[in-house]
Amino acid sequence: MLTITEHEGVTRIKMSRFPESHPPYCVCAYLVDGLLIDSGPGATAAELVDFLKDKEVRVLVNTHYHHDHIGGNAALQEKYGVELLAHPAAIGKLRHPPRLYPYQEAIWGETPPSEAKEIGDRVKTPSFQFEVIPTPGHSEDHICLFERSKGWLFAGDLATTTHPRLARTEEDQWQTIASLEKIVALAPRVLFTSPENIITTPATFLPELIRYLKEKGEGITALSRRGLSPAEIASRLFGEDAIAEITGGQFSSENFVKSYIKRQ
Repeated sequence: MLTITEHEGVTRIKMSRFPESHPPYCVCAYLVDGLLIDSGPGATAAELVDFLKDKEVRVLVNTHYHHDHIGGNAALQEKYGVELLAHPAAIGKLRHPPRLYPYQEAIWGETPPSEAKEIGDRVKTPSFQFEVIPTPGHSEDHICLFERSKGWLFAGDLATTTHPRLARTEEDQWQTIASLEKIVALAPRVLFTSPENIITTPATFLPELIRYLKEKGEGITALSRRGLSPAEIASRLFGEDAIAEITGGQFSSENFVKSYIKRQ
C-alpha cells in the first residue's frame, strides 16, 4: 500500500503491506526531480513500479542496505533501467541481500538482488545538486543526501526520534552521534526521514537527539563499568522489551546498550 504526500515539491512515498501503518510497519522513499531516494520493501515493489510509470525516474540512491530500503531496486531496474547508486560498503550486500528474519519477511517481503554503482560525492539532477554525506552509525554504509540551496537533508534512518531506545545488532551509537554532529554543522532546514516524519525544526530536533544519546551513553558506560551486563542495563533503563521477542533479538533495547559499550 502506497500513501503519497508532497512537501516543497518533494514527493513522499509511504509504503507498507498493511493499511494505516506506522513505523516499523512502514517506510518512506522520496522522489524529487527524477531522483528516487530508497525503494522500500519488496512487498510494495509492484505498486511502486506502477506509481512511477510516468514520473521519469532516472537515478535511484539507497541510503543503506537494509531490506526495507532496497526491496524495490530490482523491479525498478528491470522496468525502467534506473541507475542505482550506493555506498561502496553496500554494493555487495545489495548483490547478495542478507537473510531475512521471520518478522522482516512478514513485514517487508522478499528482497531480490540488485546491482549498484559506487556513489560519488555529488548526485546531480536537472534542477538540483545533492551532496553525499557519509553518516555511519545505524550501519557502516549509511549516507545522507543534502541539497544545500534548499536546505533539504534526506536523512534515511540516521535521525528518527529524539528518544530512541532500540537498535540493531550492528549499530554504533558513538558513530551515530558523530554523524549527527556532522549534519548539525550543515544547518539543514528540513529533514526527510525514512520512517515517516518530515521534520521542519531540525535546529531543535537534532541537538535534542544528540543530548539524549550522549546522556544515555554516559549512563550506560557507567553501569557497564560497575559490572552490569547489557541485559541488566537494558532492563534497568528501559524495562521490558517486547520488541526483542518479536524480532528474535535482532532489534532490541539490549542491542541499544551494546551499541555503546562494544568498543570497551
